[in-house]
Amino acid sequence: MLAFWAEVRLFTDLRGHYGPFYGPIWFYLASTLLCGFALLAHLDRPRLRTPALRSNRLLWSCAALLVGGLGVLYAQAPIIMSSPVSITQSDVILILQAYVDRFRSGEIVYRYLTNLPYPLFPNHLPLQWLPYVPADALGIDYRWWALGIVLLIGFGAYMAFLNAQRLHWLLFGAAALLPAVVLRRMIVTDHMLFAQVVEFTIIAYYCALVASIFSRSALLQAVALVLCLLSRYSVIFWVPVFLWILWRERGHVHAFTVAAFTALGIVLIYVKPFLSEDWTIFTHALSEYKIATFGEWTHTNGGDSKPIHLFTGLGFGSFFYTYVPGDIATRIAWIQKAHILCSLGAAGIGALTYWQLRRRIDYRVLALVSLSFYLTTFYAFIQIPYAYLISLTVFVSAFVVVVAFCAPTSLAVAQQQDTEPDSAKRKARIG
Repeated sequence: MLAFWAEVRLFTDLRGHYGPFYGPIWFYLASTLLCGFALLAHLDRPRLRTPALRSNRLLWSCAALLVGGLGVLYAQAPIIMSSPVSITQSDVILILQAYVDRFRSGEIVYRYLTNLPYPLFPNHLPLQWLPYVPADALGIDYRWWALGIVLLIGFGAYMAFLNAQRLHWLLFGAAALLPAVVLRRMIVTDHMLFAQVVEFTIIAYYCALVASIFSRSALLQAVALVLCLLSRYSVIFWVPVFLWILWRERGHVHAFTVAAFTALGIVLIYVKPFLSEDWTIFTHALSEYKIATFGEWTHTNGGDSKPIHLFTGLGFGSFFYTYVPGDIATRIAWIQKAHILCSLGAAGIGALTYWQLRRRIDYRVLALVSLSFYLTTFYAFIQIPYAYLISLTVFVSAFVVVVAFCAPTSLAVAQQQDTEPDSAKRKARIG
């Protein structure tokens, strides 16, 4: 719990307090230690022979969603109402509006945007903007829509996960309010953190992904993977690890079903309607990201003539900018290589940890911890460490905290809960 408390504080009121070099290190260490402590908690506790509690907690869950949602709304609503969408603050919402306008009018979505002060080729995946088609049709501000998505889908997935855990009712009550408390603290500490972006939708996707790890449904797991893969590339190196774990623990049929449904979703949502119309979309998007990265690394609007987003106390970009020799392009190339290598390394460490502890810890806990550690590493080396992007890792850590406090069941019971008798290894449960 102390590690999570340190992680939250280092992201909120202590962000930048320890400077642009020590701050990212402490933040990364706090997140990593939380993963380690969660594993140790399950190693050290005696395993119970009874399954997780099945008491009716629906009323408590609904009350927590209501109270937590009202607390978040009380903090975020005045910010949205007093902060009109502005290109001087962020271009994210204006870009998404352009995608939605083209989609609704039947135009080609993925071609150069002309409604911005600068030319831009669309580099957002479909599930970053498709959820706002209904909001646009209803005339609702995208930020309100995104807030609704995280409160209903994101926190709802968290509640579904929480209800499946073995927790004392006092711990359950505290845990039920945890995401809302964390989100409210983020908003109160930094009013502009989510003022001009719709990151809430991405947070909701990853909450659904974590909850799906503890689900028996191959379909739900595939849907969660599609949501994440078609919104950002962040999770791409971890997906093979997850499928491998499912292959070993749930059987090859279940793993293949998840992979097949995931591939089908990607084809139906992205490849067929968009990518097949222009196979250069993907490479163009990567080129635009490189251009945006170079622009941020050369945009020195900070008081010390350094790129402000690299020196906020989040991410290791400040190290590469300061200590890597050569011009800006060379430094960016180095952090890009480090980003890929360290992300692959984090996924590998997660796989190795599962292999070493697979007989001692529930595989779902190992999958969750590996995801949390992977995302922490991925965002630590991201080239433009916007705070709203990195906020995602804190919400994933909230799931890890809950797991750390849960009384672990014996592996036999866990497998019984998560599989069908005599046929789990041969038939995937789809619905």
